[in-house]
Amino acid sequence: MTLTMIPSGLRDELEVDFAQASCELAEARSLQAEKDTPDRRAAVAECGARIDAVLDMYLDACFPR
Repeated sequence: MTLTMIPSGLRDELEVDFAQASCELAEARSLQAEKDTPDRRAAVAECGARIDAVLDMYLDACFPR
């Protein structure tokens, strides 16, 4: 496995996206803990999907197939 250097601009953007998605996930989980509703469960799932997408982009950039 070889680590490919990704441009710092892309890495910085992905780090910002990850941080924002993480904060949104924490907020969504907090709201769901207050009251569990289908909308709040969906918000948690959407945040998790966004984090997965950002991590996938990072891995694709670092470890091209």
